[in-house]
Amino acid sequence: MRRVIVVHREAVVLLPVPDPCTRNGSKITRLPVTVICGFVGAGKSALVQKVVAGWASGRLAVLVHDRSDAGLDADLCRSLGIEVFRLGEVLAELTQRCVGCSLRDSLANAITAIADMQRFDRVLVECSGQVGPVLVAEVFNDAWENHEPLASKAWLDHLVTVVDGWTLWDDLHSEDDLQTRGVSCGTDDGRTVSELVVEQVEYATVLVISKTEGLSLGKQTRLRSLLETLNPEATILSTVEGLDVVGQIVNKRSPASIPISFQPGWAKLIQGAPMPTIQSPYWAMGAFRATRPFHPQRLWELIESDWRGILRCRGYFWIASQPERCFSFEQTAGVRHFEYVGDWWAATPQAQWPDDDEFQTQLKECWSVEFGDRRQTFGWIGYRLDVSSWRRQLHRCLLTPSEILEGESVWRRFDDPFARAISHAHAREDDGDSD
Repeated sequence: MRRVIVVHREAVVLLPVPDPCTRNGSKITRLPVTVICGFVGAGKSALVQKVVAGWASGRLAVLVHDRSDAGLDADLCRSLGIEVFRLGEVLAELTQRCVGCSLRDSLANAITAIADMQRFDRVLVECSGQVGPVLVAEVFNDAWENHEPLASKAWLDHLVTVVDGWTLWDDLHSEDDLQTRGVSCGTDDGRTVSELVVEQVEYATVLVISKTEGLSLGKQTRLRSLLETLNPEATILSTVEGLDVVGQIVNKRSPASIPISFQPGWAKLIQGAPMPTIQSPYWAMGAFRATRPFHPQRLWELIESDWRGILRCRGYFWIASQPERCFSFEQTAGVRHFEYVGDWWAATPQAQWPDDDEFQTQLKECWSVEFGDRRQTFGWIGYRLDVSSWRRQLHRCLLTPSEILEGESVWRRFDDPFARAISHAHAREDDGDSD
């Protein structure tokens, strides 16, 4: 039986930032930053070495978590005007700040310190395998919104993810958590391998496939199709492409004033945006939309069933027993979870609604007479999936016309496994706090 994980945390939203070339009408010069992410063993250090070897001009600062693991030739770096820093060293030696601060603060402070040296043309950051790109993007977004020093000194130019051509498919299907693999950030890190790998793929401007040697043409094609559907907007390269990879990583985006934004495949499917055409009968993708509520017990049973062929599914839903609540749902081939993210506007007093025209327009577009803005929206990507069967299973979870007529007073008395799961999760959190 698959695990159903209840997550209690604020939903992550990547906000677009203002034009990064100006602040209050004044032009500012900032240091471009390329960040390289990827799961443990994906080949990040090898890519950094390739960038160093292909570095042509200007001064480059390379920021790594551990200098000994970078495998960089010190003499070569010096001859090319490249300086290598370890994250802790930058904080301790250059800023005299506490090395024990959070990773988010460490990264922001380290890049700020390097920018303050005013002798580099670019910073190349190699993150550890446990780091997700959402955290990195938030470092820059938060700095700009909160007027922190980093915002006026550096900007995120490229967010690169390296994927292992041999292991990505299996990692995506894995139910292992990071603790099982021995690569978690600590005892409180409950993420799974598939969750982290998918995040690293979906939130990147450039995807670099490593270790493709020996992979059959069919597996390489399947791998590229997977990446194209998960992240349609990313540039996809292979390490065998040599200098082309280096150029994509170190050349500024054009125009550089456009902030990085992310729209993974599932989000495009929900919004009806164009998706890449995959020339294979095995791939299927689409969206499920409905306004009727789900029956909580029937939906729970579907979530716990075998999702054969579904690689990725994400979206928002509502259940009849909790009609005021909006839940988000996220699934990779290996694990799935849901979380309560807020109340629907239909269940919120109008006095609390925003009064701007944009909100009113968006609300009108999704409003139905019967249920207001409450709706089911899922984007899904499948491989060797029986699409008709999948849609039938989702439709069976919706309330029937006769159940709709029973009304909310009856709905609220439906057996609700979601409410029990949330209650149990809160109880575990309370027990943990009391230890």
